[in-house]
Amino acid sequence: MENNKQNEDLLSVISCIIDDVFHRWVLILAVMFICGSMFDVVKTVNYVPQYGSTMTATLGSGGDTFKNLDKIQSYVSTLNYLMNSKNARAYVKKKMDIPSTTYTATISTQQANIIKFNVTAGTKKEAYYAIGYLTEWYAGSTQRYNFPYAINILDESSFSTAPVNYNSHKGNFMKGALVSGAVLVFILALYYFFRDTVKSDKEVKQKLNARLYARIPFEKKKKRNPFKKNRKAILITSLKTSFFYRESINKLRSKVEASSQKHGYTSFMITSAHENEGKSSVGANLALALAKNGHKTILVDMDFRKPSLNKIFELKTNTSLNNAIEGKAHWKSQVVTLDHPGLDLLPCQQDLKNSEKLTGSNRLKAIVEELEEEYDYVIVDVSPAYLLNEPMTINEMMDATLFIVRQDYAEKDMINETISRLTYVKNNVVGIVFNSRVYEPGTMRGTYGYRYGYNRYRTKGGE
Repeated sequence: MENNKQNEDLLSVISCIIDDVFHRWVLILAVMFICGSMFDVVKTVNYVPQYGSTMTATLGSGGDTFKNLDKIQSYVSTLNYLMNSKNARAYVKKKMDIPSTTYTATISTQQANIIKFNVTAGTKKEAYYAIGYLTEWYAGSTQRYNFPYAINILDESSFSTAPVNYNSHKGNFMKGALVSGAVLVFILALYYFFRDTVKSDKEVKQKLNARLYARIPFEKKKKRNPFKKNRKAILITSLKTSFFYRESINKLRSKVEASSQKHGYTSFMITSAHENEGKSSVGANLALALAKNGHKTILVDMDFRKPSLNKIFELKTNTSLNNAIEGKAHWKSQVVTLDHPGLDLLPCQQDLKNSEKLTGSNRLKAIVEELEEEYDYVIVDVSPAYLLNEPMTINEMMDATLFIVRQDYAEKDMINETISRLTYVKNNVVGIVFNSRVYEPGTMRGTYGYRYGYNRYRTKGGE
């Protein structure tokens, strides 16, 4: 069991790293394009065409050649050395009357005692004539150096006017792009591996100064419009929401109910260190789960910097908590009754200029006290708590605080510093709600909830 948990944690870390790297695909493609283009330019500028000629021959010793095939094949390496030696080069240089040679001779075995003789050089002339002069030099030096085998030409040398090392712009680009892409992916993977974020349940326990309270799995948002970025909020009341996600919210609800029963908690603040960690979604779904379980619940938006609960429930209303705090209306008249039985919403309007003034108001304290008397549960969504004073002020009014940590998002020090600030104001942080941003390893999806077992009874012809 412990090994399975360790494997799951490891898979979570790997999944996070892969997801992080994948989300940098634009950067990776840009670097690949630039490096591929630059590599092609460098290769083209430094390109030196090489021309080649080839010849087929046999190695013979005057005796029964086939009895000494092993020796002949091992002699090929010696032959490679001889054809590229100083003496051979000097002979070619003298015969061609050139100051230096650029050729490279390569001999390889074909079958039995048949060899293939290749010569490449920087000029067509040298590539064409060098192969003949080398065989001429070898034949003339056989007696002098006591070479054991003679070269007998089978096919005269063939020569092509086209370079043997064709400069392929596409090939250059692909090499540069693939190598640079692989290097960048490796660097990014290392960076994300060593980045001090929280990637697994184990790291929550090891790195954070609060206990793991609940785990929310990854759930992909559905796009309203395929051509726009806006996506529909994930709500447990939607049939499209996975069973696994709904069950996790229900487990969170059960823990909140247990904490409430044990300690007498009524009001719960939902916050995080950084924005986009999913605190509003978790708060909305927790409130829905509590209401579905028969509790009279109100969801209050106190994020005066960036309210989002109206968007989550797709509401257009002029009512707001701002009016109640400023004394323009009683809070009850600003409450919106949602289509979900037992759940009310008290929205707010964005007011960046007066956000601290609104949260520090004595009238807000009185409203919170009245809400606690009126409802079984008060779920309050506030601004991200890192470096902001409003969540600290609101935390003092709350019975308990749930701290949302998005997987592999905010850094450990930022999270711990925020928790310390909240705890300093009031020691009521009940735990971490770990909000996944990648799929759970080994999680079965699509066969649970309202579709549980359904596919087992389908036939090819329909239902």
